[in-house]
Amino acid sequence: MYIESKRAIRTYVLVQNARNSRLEFDGYTIFDSKEKTSLYRLTASRSDIDSAILFDNSGNNIIANLEGIWIGNKINVTFSIYDSKLNKWTDGIIRRIARWFYVDYIAEYNNEQVIANRLNMVRKGKIYLKKKNELLAKYQARSQLFGNIALKYDLKIYSNKVPDAIHFFLLLIIDHRKYEISS
Repeated sequence: MYIESKRAIRTYVLVQNARNSRLEFDGYTIFDSKEKTSLYRLTASRSDIDSAILFDNSGNNIIANLEGIWIGNKINVTFSIYDSKLNKWTDGIIRRIARWFYVDYIAEYNNEQVIANRLNMVRKGKIYLKKKNELLAKYQARSQLFGNIALKYDLKIYSNKVPDAIHFFLLLIIDHRKYEISS
């Protein structure tokens, strides 16, 4: 079904951050595959317009931002990602399509459609390019023995065709909506 690469070119571990207030969503600290080095921090907050900001490891530079509504029946989300090589921001949108047993989240960015899907009530899925059915990434939540331990996701990246920020944003939205399947 997907054109798959033989192995991941990089792997991240996303560790859910605790909320400081009721106006925050869970965010992530994003580590390398061995969980030794913090690479990024993704914060999220809620208000009339929900938002998320991706910072580099120093915490001083904004790499990408996301805003809109992603909780509830409708998703209306826009994002911007900074390209340091071109010294410019590129915008995109995310929308959602519900099916019987799974949900697709579609990010439109730089004339590409990136689709993330997950099965109902399962915390794993794939992210791929719609045009070629090319696998870009896979994600899976680790098992939790106790409810008070921070949720962790393993995110394996198989291609450099889209910025990693898109994978992080899609996973953030999917995680926040993990039990909402009905449209």
